This record gives sequence, structure tokens and C-alpha cells, in this order.
Amino acid sequence: MKIAFHTLGCKVNQTDTESLMVMFREQGHDIVPFDEHADAYIINTCAVTNLGERKSRQSIRRATGITPAPIVVVTGCYAQTASGEIAGIPGVNLVVGMAQRPRLVQLVEEYYRDRQNKVDVNDIGLERSWIKLPVSHRTERTRGTLKVQEGCDQFCSYCIVPLARGRIRSLPLREAVAEFNALVASNYREIVLTGIHLGAYGKDLDLTLKDLLRELLKIEGNFRIRLGSIEPKDFDDHLIELITSDNRICQYLHIPLQNGSGPILKLMNRHYSLEYYQDLLRRIRLKNPLIAIGTDLIVGFPGETAEDFDQTCQFIEKQAFSRIHVFRFSARKGTVAATFPDKVPGPVKEERSNKVQAIASKTAAEYGGQFIGKEVETLFEESTDGGWTGLSGEYLRTEIITNMDLKNKLKKVLITGISGNILKGTL
Repeated sequence: MKIAFHTLGCKVNQTDTESLMVMFREQGHDIVPFDEHADAYIINTCAVTNLGERKSRQSIRRATGITPAPIVVVTGCYAQTASGEIAGIPGVNLVVGMAQRPRLVQLVEEYYRDRQNKVDVNDIGLERSWIKLPVSHRTERTRGTLKVQEGCDQFCSYCIVPLARGRIRSLPLREAVAEFNALVASNYREIVLTGIHLGAYGKDLDLTLKDLLRELLKIEGNFRIRLGSIEPKDFDDHLIELITSDNRICQYLHIPLQNGSGPILKLMNRHYSLEYYQDLLRRIRLKNPLIAIGTDLIVGFPGETAEDFDQTCQFIEKQAFSRIHVFRFSARKGTVAATFPDKVPGPVKEERSNKVQAIASKTAAEYGGQFIGKEVETLFEESTDGGWTGLSGEYLRTEIITNMDLKNKLKKVLITGISGNILKGTL
């Protein structure tokens, strides 16, 4: 069969889709683009925001509108949290939950043979063991991804992820090391460690993220490790020391803040204070003053006043983030925050989002400007008009002019200038 995939949402979802593609290829099926004719269309959905759900429904209806009618399969977070709603969309044939994805090829082949619609979703909150999916080794990519953690136990008041992904589960250490070794052998120069709550790696195995990193850093090879998002409370001095002292770990940390108002943080059930967060960044920058720190921010949370928002703006400017992902609050059914009063109107959320984005552009430019006259290690990915572009370890877009073939090469680049958010340099 010809199988087409469409993925919505986070990088973990993208990694999951790559794994599902491997499963279908291994059984002899062809993967084709979503806008081409296929026998089956598989939509890996998102449910983190209302926008994610709306885009998921649009993608589903796009597939169900194709003639002659293909097999339409829906999986991912939205399928897990609203399986009945999705099954009611005309033209949807299979709704597959998180725990059932290892059987996805079998389910599609059974439908192809029997033409019986099916909803195969269980309570993901009951899962306590790792649900194994294969790791993708697509050789055209410069960056490999290894998912080592799944689920979350934090239950932030606004977040549907524990309902969609279940409780904390970790890839066993020996398997993680073996998979990482295989990615290094596949010539990936950068390997991204990812998970829903990466900093919680190993809590179910009596291990820590530090234990995993120490084992991976024993592996020989020309590679670097990029870390996914890590929650503030998952850092200790030993993890900070390990990350900042080894140049094989990219010096970019994504540490979600979510809000710069103390009272709003408490309503969010974020488990830390602004003072704790600020001191964490101070401790990290004490070890590496030029480390890049990115964050996530939610504006328009119920009860967020103009004063709360002003405090947030002051706080994020002071912290000098290299990048900020800003989200407008979106009430999710089944979460505590969905019941909170004092909703913030949509236009106000939009205005606050725009203001944060303006601050983010300013702090990003200021951060990038610090590298003029300095060297950054860049993994080159794509050729441009007369040169090459790639990402530095600090997650900064870097461009040089050269006629050399730099595909998948790690090179030191001397930064000579900056244009927008792009560093310009020479070898």
C-alpha cells in the first residue's frame, strides 16, 4: 500500500511519526507525501490547544474528502483524548490510541482486508511500561532524534498532556545507549534527546537524566547532543555542571517559564517561584555566560491582570532569553484551569502575545550580537545561494559564503556580523 502521513504539534509527535513510517516501510509499504494519492492517510494529531485540535480536524477532513475514498487513520493526542468525537467524523475508519500504535500496521492491513471501522483506544494513564517504537535512521537528515521519555506527572492546571500521554515512562538505559550508538553509526552529527518531560528521565527506573548523559558521553564519535525541553525543577548543580562542562552537549537549554507573575504561576500549578527560576538561570550562566536559554510563555491565563502581564514583560526582558515560544491560553476540557473564572478576552490575549513576540525579537537579536568576533560550532544542513547554512550549538542560524560541500559537517565559524536573527561568518 501507499501510506501518507501528516503530523501536527510538537517535536515528540514528529519523532513518533518518523517511527511509524519505519514500521510501515519494514512491512513493505511505500511512504508518499500527504498531497499525493495514497491508499491510507494517517494523521498524527495534536490536542495541546484548541488551535491544534482545529488544525487536526481540518487535516482529517482533507483526507476524508479525497475520492475514491482512502483509508483514513487518526492517532496522536487528539485521538487519545477525544476518540468518540473523531470516530463520528464521516470517512474516518480507524482511531488508534497511544498504547496501540505498535500495532498500527496490523490495524491498517486488517482494515484493508475486512473494511471494518474500529476505535482502538485505552486509558493511557494505566500504562506503566515503555511502549516501544522503532527509531528512524533516515540518511538524508543531518540530525537524528532519540525519544527517551514519555508522559508527565506534573499536572499543570492548564495542561492536557498527562491525559493524552499518560504517566512518566522511560526508555531503559541499555536500550537508550544501543539506539544512540546506532544513530552515531548512521553518521548523524547531532542527536536530539527528546521526551514529553525529558528531565524526568529515569524516575521510573531509579535513574536520572545525568546517568543517561554520562553513558552517552562515553561513546566515541564525531557528534554532539542536543537536549529537548527540561523543566526548571529537574536541574541540580550536578546536571548543570555536566551540561556546561562538555562541548559535545549543545549549549542551548529550553527551560519553560510559562508566566512571569508569581500568583499566576501558582494558579498554573508550576511547582516553582520566580525567585527559584531566576536563581536557576543565574547558576547556569555562572558556568557558561554565553549559554543560550529559550523558554515557553502562556499569555491570557484566567485571572491574568494587566499588572500580572507587565510583571511578565519585565521578567522576560531581564532574563535575556535567546528565544521565546509564546502561546495564548487555550482552555482544555478535563483540566483544572478550564473551570477558572476571569477569562481573558481574545483580543487582549492577541495584544499580549504580540508584545511578548516583540520582546522576544529584541532579546534574540541582543543575544546573537554577542557572538560577533567569536567562533561557534555549526552543523551545516543546506546549501544557499553561494554558501551554506546550519545551526550552531546555541541554536542560532548561521550562514557562510563558500563553494565547499559542507553537508553534514561540523565546523567552527568565525562570526563577522548579524542580519536579522542570522549570524554571518567565515570558516
